[in-house]
Amino acid sequence: MQKIFNLTSTFKSVQEADDGSVNIKGYASTNDTDRAGDVIKKEAWEKGGLENFGNNPIILFNHDYNKPIGRATSLETDDKGLKITANLSKSAGDVTNLVKEGILRAFSVGFRVKDADYMEEGDGYLIKDAELFEVSVVSVPANQAATFSVAKSFDTKEEYSEWKKQFVKTTEVITPQDNTDNTSVFKENIMSENKDFNLEEFAKNVAKETTAAIAMQQADAKAKAIAEEQAVAEKAVEEKAISDAKLEEKKAEVSAIIEAGTSGAETLVSDLEKRIDSKYSNVEEVVEGLKAELREKSEEISQIRESKRIFGERQKGGSPLQSFASDLEDVWLLGKATGKGLDTKFAKDTMEKVNTMSGVDVSSADFEQTVSTNIERDIQNALVLAPLFREIAMTSATQILPILPDSGYAEFTANQAATGSSPHGNLDMRSATYADRAGVVMTERTLSTKKLISQSYLGNETEEDAILPILPLIRESMIRSHARGMENAVLAGDDADGVYGTSGATFEGLLHLARNDSDLTQTTTAFASDALTALQLLAARKNMGKYGIRAEDVIYVVSQRGYFELLEDAEFQDVNLVGDMATKLSGEIGTVFGSKVIVCDEFATPAVSKFHAVAVYARNYVMPRLRGMTVESDYEVANQRRVLVASQRIGFIDLIDGATSKWALQYKAS
Repeated sequence: MQKIFNLTSTFKSVQEADDGSVNIKGYASTNDTDRAGDVIKKEAWEKGGLENFGNNPIILFNHDYNKPIGRATSLETDDKGLKITANLSKSAGDVTNLVKEGILRAFSVGFRVKDADYMEEGDGYLIKDAELFEVSVVSVPANQAATFSVAKSFDTKEEYSEWKKQFVKTTEVITPQDNTDNTSVFKENIMSENKDFNLEEFAKNVAKETTAAIAMQQADAKAKAIAEEQAVAEKAVEEKAISDAKLEEKKAEVSAIIEAGTSGAETLVSDLEKRIDSKYSNVEEVVEGLKAELREKSEEISQIRESKRIFGERQKGGSPLQSFASDLEDVWLLGKATGKGLDTKFAKDTMEKVNTMSGVDVSSADFEQTVSTNIERDIQNALVLAPLFREIAMTSATQILPILPDSGYAEFTANQAATGSSPHGNLDMRSATYADRAGVVMTERTLSTKKLISQSYLGNETEEDAILPILPLIRESMIRSHARGMENAVLAGDDADGVYGTSGATFEGLLHLARNDSDLTQTTTAFASDALTALQLLAARKNMGKYGIRAEDVIYVVSQRGYFELLEDAEFQDVNLVGDMATKLSGEIGTVFGSKVIVCDEFATPAVSKFHAVAVYARNYVMPRLRGMTVESDYEVANQRRVLVASQRIGFIDLIDGATSKWALQYKAS
């Protein structure tokens, strides 16, 4: 059967010449096995199959022999396969311009199979001898998904079966002795040479060589000069390839000495988490220090993350945004870190997967707010103290909150109406003397917030592939940084016992308010020998007056040392004794006489005059919040780096100023 096959591949290089023509270069075929199981060895083209085409190497458009557009300047085989270099004439007009613009970018070659071996295991063919007839630039490749497919080149199954018979000498069926599934195997042999192929008849139908030759006479001379220039360029490319190969060998040596735990990539991820957590202020140092390892393990890390993501999707189901929540957070942070937004390769790939799964387009507006909210949620989950207090959403930098003080006593009377004169009536404040008729006087508190900021730096030259594997670690460090900042500010705030000092960098925390109002008790013994007891906590609650009457309204916050000292006190009931209710409040470890106990590691190191516990009536405190978490980035030109900033605006204030709604325990002063 005189069957002509088409093979499609893309240009690997497009260069515009000075005369307006275009030089293109690529591989018509490679030694790789395609998706259909077929292979064209480079030796298949070295048995004379290129000679006829080489006599008149015209390049066509869309296999139309009436449309010659250029000439092949080089046709050779190398270790990868059959390499073609061609010059497209400027006289080809629109075709040449479309190639320049990257719209047309595919080869298609027509050839005849002269000899091949049928590979029964993969139902494919090993092409050993082939004859090239023509080369075209095509607008619609015949088969973009596969390098080559013998079976798909036939119009009908019968036609393919007839052609396939050339590969066997007989139709003898071999039935195995242990045949239990009624299968048959055909004996495989070498196909015939098919020497009856009529090349002259084929040439009449596929070429008008004379017309094409005349059209390209002027291009020949220019093509020769261009070929010389290309030879110089190819030499430079080859030298670079040699250099790159040496670099890859060096990388392989480095990779070989990286220790493997569960796997090299998992060990690297663990190491990354430790380094980023300790150096969050400057991620660039971590990235630079591990860049080589990240590059070497990037593919394995991506596979680990992908396998875990796919398994998670099977378990949780839900909408596409929920299924890809982790990837979308990485997309968002990577866009901020690189300054590219959704133009990163990872973002485009992820959005394509999300849109494919959802069936409708999902834009950045659909998930950006969700990502920001998730980060804020995870910060809240890491907090122990802040969840004790009510949050108030603010719409401006400052906000007035009206406060109604405690009321006095209503009046018993036998008359129709209570005594008293207008306009006050007898609804007095608690502080007024009964029947004073002073009336209720409203008070107010001014709510304000302060900005809490964390930032890290990335070098301008840091590549996307180097940042991507550590994005979850950057996010985790960001969450920890903000959680620790909020906890320390709520506990100590603008106080010497806190990390922010007394310069007003933050709001006033519980310990600072207790110090200012002298709502504190010092131990009777030195801190070195003093041990926190349940009776000391009960005494603090007693000193709170009316705010300490209801045990369930009071919460004790103790230091780590205080917690372990309480474990030795018989009056302290830890979580093993109070049951499941202990788990309903984050950080709760037990109770003292009906009041919950929470441990916090933001107390100062035990020393003279340092606090180690505080009792608090949480309903007297609020946390104003202006908007939510914001993650921004900017580029510092002078420093050649990008800064990644996470910020939120929060505050902390007591509703009744000066109230004994807190009572702190302090180690004995020297």
